[in-house]
Amino acid sequence: LARWGGGGGGGDGWLPGFVGATKDLDGLGRAKALEEDETLAIAHNEMAKRGDTNVTSFTESGPKGSFNAVLHFICYVHSAGKIYELDGLKSGPIQVGEGSAEDLLPVAAAVVAKYAQEADEVRINLMALGPAQ
Repeated sequence: LARWGGGGGGGDGWLPGFVGATKDLDGLGRAKALEEDETLAIAHNEMAKRGDTNVTSFTESGPKGSFNAVLHFICYVHSAGKIYELDGLKSGPIQVGEGSAEDLLPVAAAVVAKYAQEADEVRINLMALGPAQ
């Protein structure tokens, strides 16, 4: 997208500014800049307010001046007899169970069900990726 229209140069708005500010970074550097871009997070939350998503609890729950992601992904994986939750908003993997690869789905479902019971508002999309059969 940034290359569209001759390298993303020129014009006003967030995208040309972001492209210009990150043009000398490698892919990981641009990814980190994108993750930490407060302007983009604020715009995302403003757009979410126009829909059905209740973002008030997300934007008011953090420290003053902070911003929080309204939407993010959590992945559950099996590795070496343990089942882990990988959540980009947490500092590292969290072990949520033990068992075989066949136990991954029931353990993950139990964790998601617990989150749903504890939440004031539940909006969850689930997707499973597995081998072709």
